[in-house]
Amino acid sequence: MIQIAYTSTAAEPMTTEQLIALLQQSFKNNTASGVTGMMLYGNATFLQALEGEESVVDALYEKISKDPRHSSIVVLHRKTIARRQYADWTMAFKRVSGGALQGIDGLRDFAEADFNADYLKRNTAVAENLMSHFGSWDPLLRELEDKDRHIADLKQALADARSRIEVASLVLEGLADAGRSNSLSERHLKLCELARETLGKA
Repeated sequence: MIQIAYTSTAAEPMTTEQLIALLQQSFKNNTASGVTGMMLYGNATFLQALEGEESVVDALYEKISKDPRHSSIVVLHRKTIARRQYADWTMAFKRVSGGALQGIDGLRDFAEADFNADYLKRNTAVAENLMSHFGSWDPLLRELEDKDRHIADLKQALADARSRIEVASLVLEGLADAGRSNSLSERHLKLCELARETLGKA
């Protein structure tokens, strides 16, 4: 197996709806191909890790590298792994904000403005720290690592629920934004249906 980590810059800042669509696509494709990983997004910047069988991950990265939704793609590492770092996550997701960055060990002086492709490619240790921190958000998951099968199933359910709640939060944010601007439309009804479907799988 291999793990690829890369950073890139969004062609334009991603809207809530665009993030939802991207995550739904990732959940679907990664589940089908056995890929796990995580994605951080903030300040119009992506930081993503993908892991799985070598041929599958290489093919997925090749496809991602051609996606017009981002540019300035830089591979931070491509390495062979004996075990998955993000085995619990089909695609963990966290939107990076100033608040989310507070309290991370070793990143006291790191601000949201520093979360950009240029900084991350020059400071790969910071990128690794961010992925490690947000990829192990709950000590409970680490404590359950060596438990028997029914505990492992619970761990998977917790991890999946967390990612789906993040998606649902994006949907609610999109509805709130549309409500404030009096621009609610049929597509927002579809977003509600997507949120219901997403939470129903948790």
